Amino acid sequence: MTTFFIIVAVFIFLILILHRSASKEQESNQIKMQSKGYQINKSIKTGKYIAGHPSLNNIVAKTDIFPVDDHLDIIDSSLITQVKIASIEKSSIKNIVIEDQTTIEKRVTVARLLLIGIFAFALRKKQVNEIAYLIIEWNDGRFDHETIFQFEGKEAMVNANTARNMIIKELN
Repeated sequence: MTTFFIIVAVFIFLILILHRSASKEQESNQIKMQSKGYQINKSIKTGKYIAGHPSLNNIVAKTDIFPVDDHLDIIDSSLITQVKIASIEKSSIKNIVIEDQTTIEKRVTVARLLLIGIFAFALRKKQVNEIAYLIIEWNDGRFDHETIFQFEGKEAMVNANTARNMIIKELN
């Protein structure tokens, strides 16, 4: 019985150490982001980057948008150290829309962008999981772009709408 309590105590101790280490790492990341000119309180959680930005070729698991002066910086938050991966000029944004999975499946332009998505929709899980998409429509002076972010889970639509409203607020 004593061995059991020792094992539990060691396990709890390790969890506390890991939690403290993660907190310090998060604090360090916030300091680094602030030193790069980003205001942490203006961070906009944008879920998973899917497609549509000419500077990005790969899906990014977790992103944030930070408004900076006349543009929005897209940050890869899936890494230990957050990194700027792309940017969109605020003045180039034409529209910001939210769509659910069934609506986005019907869009021809998105279907082309999400070639792999076609297979994902065909092999859909039986478990219902709410998915919402935030789409930023913008023009770089030459081409129209639809930069797409995906939100997943119970609050997907709420989170997408919150991100949309925060971006719109930054554009005004």
